Amino acid sequence: MQNLESFDEAMVGEALSRMAHAMSWVQAQEARLMNRMKEIFRDDFHAASGRLEPGMAFSLAASECAAILNVPQVTAQRMMFEAGMLYSTHAATLSALEEGRLSYQHAQVVLDQCQNVPAEELPEFEADLLKAAEGQTRSQFSAKARRLREKKYPDTISKRHLTAFEQRKVTLDREEDGMSCLSAHLRAAEAQQIYTTLSTAARGEQVAGDSRTMDQLRADILAQLLMGGLGSTRASGTSDGDGRAEKASASRTDCDDAGVVPRAELMVLINAETLFGADDRPAELHGYGPISAEAARRLARNAVGWTGLAQDPRTGEILGVGRRRKVPAGLRRWLRARDETCRFPGCRVSTANADIDHTTDWAKGGPTDHGNLEHLCRRHHRFKTLGYWKAFQPTPGVIEWTSPTGRVYRTEPFLELGPPDTGSDPRKDQGKANHKETGPRQEIAPPF
Repeated sequence: MQNLESFDEAMVGEALSRMAHAMSWVQAQEARLMNRMKEIFRDDFHAASGRLEPGMAFSLAASECAAILNVPQVTAQRMMFEAGMLYSTHAATLSALEEGRLSYQHAQVVLDQCQNVPAEELPEFEADLLKAAEGQTRSQFSAKARRLREKKYPDTISKRHLTAFEQRKVTLDREEDGMSCLSAHLRAAEAQQIYTTLSTAARGEQVAGDSRTMDQLRADILAQLLMGGLGSTRASGTSDGDGRAEKASASRTDCDDAGVVPRAELMVLINAETLFGADDRPAELHGYGPISAEAARRLARNAVGWTGLAQDPRTGEILGVGRRRKVPAGLRRWLRARDETCRFPGCRVSTANADIDHTTDWAKGGPTDHGNLEHLCRRHHRFKTLGYWKAFQPTPGVIEWTSPTGRVYRTEPFLELGPPDTGSDPRKDQGKANHKETGPRQEIAPPF
């Protein structure tokens, strides 16, 4: 690679082929290492504690690997589970990976399609799959492997469907420019029926003269159905940040009052000046990130209630509450916004599904303020409570974790606070050069 500029197409092709082989080999070694980490935790930690169940040993080993590799805990658990299968029942697939005959993505397809295959027939079926993987992309191989599986073991289809059905879920992924992706993992027939219904309603709107695209109409109709209840989805237009009209409509669906979707709580952090139109600084939508001032004000106009937060006028820190053990509502809301997710390294469990924990136990003198509190999901809360992982907050909101093997990891808060006046508003920059504040901003009384 040192003389890359002199490579012709044949040399580039050969180098790419060797690189793919090298990557497959590295991933095979990664699997071996992860399996070894699992064995170490299973044997050494279980023997040392005498009370560590195998499931906890596996979870602790995965958490160590997750922190080292900078991947989520669930990803590390999946990798460790796959590594165990590659190292034991699927040694042929591991060898093929080391030899560069297939990628790790291809190996995952083999592992998936070999589920519930009788043990005595597994080697032969695995060999058939490895042969079918040659010269195929991951997508092509997945389709081919599924057909092989269903042809040879048709009786396992229903079992696999039941397993897949247990994994149904709805996910929310943040995207850029004020957008997010809402996905639902459903039965194929249900998903197809929902999509067809949305498409039919969208075509009806276009026939009636609506200029939006089919994709836009499907998205708008779905949003209006879920946000406005299961009754009529026809809504009047509202102005967005560019002055354009937003509207969404669909065929009326008859239902009773029990079908109305309950009101949900959204957390938006917006300063008073922006709220009342004095500036246009971005606000913070909890669970997403920065949103425009106009979008935040539009949400505020529809808000049922408000919760204020008191800040130190010099540092911007939220005030604490001393030795009260119970976390008051105002501080609880602030911690939700500050942390957004479980504060364990790599964990993405939302604060809505996590516990508020004292970094230094309250019984040991730890105060109930934001410099000694953090959100932890149930799994990682247990890790800390049992003493396998240790947490320390050197500065408010920053958590330093020490793993069972002695490695130290640092997690930063999602929302970082600076002094209240550190930001600038482009609308106020002009003609403001000679302006100087004569005193600190007034502090609002804490809500807790």
